[in-house]
Amino acid sequence: TESLLVLCFNSSLLKYGGDLAVGAMTILTSVMQFAMLPLQGLAQGAQPILSYNYGAKSAGRVRKAFQLLLIASLVYSTLLWGAIQIFPSVFASIFTPNEALIVFAAKALRIYCGVLVLFGIQIACQMTFVSLGNAPCSIIVAVVRKFVLLIPLIYIMPQLIADPVMGVYAAEPVADLLAVMFTAILFSRQFRKSMTALELE
Repeated sequence: TESLLVLCFNSSLLKYGGDLAVGAMTILTSVMQFAMLPLQGLAQGAQPILSYNYGAKSAGRVRKAFQLLLIASLVYSTLLWGAIQIFPSVFASIFTPNEALIVFAAKALRIYCGVLVLFGIQIACQMTFVSLGNAPCSIIVAVVRKFVLLIPLIYIMPQLIADPVMGVYAAEPVADLLAVMFTAILFSRQFRKSMTALELE
């Protein structure tokens, strides 16, 4: 899936912005992957706690564990989002010494990571689905974000924004926003159903 996304992004960016835009995309994905590692580690670390308490039929502890994971994930994603919005050039300069590329990537980075503040919700809910034995829902939210939303938006957004290059980058935050909304609605229903069933056992 990641390879397909890179192919779609790069082909679209090459069409509208050339090599500079493609080079900036490499920096953007590197920053995003670097930023997501602690968030994914936090969520994966919470999985055994959630699974253990779910198996022990302790609905109260499952709720508390999820709430703690959600708060910690949101705090981290908010702090990271703030740092990227305030110091985008610092993040871009980690991956290249080229000044022109740093300036271009810094502008794109603010757009590309525009909804990173909410991404803690996506990761926390997706990992909790797995912890509660609901892998299909975890797969569904991942597929919706990448295939249903992001790939079409890579080609749609440049047609809607005056600067088509920034339109390609804007596909990421638009897809993330819609994906978080979808995930939150699905999770709230499935989580409530799982907890109700657990309490009745």
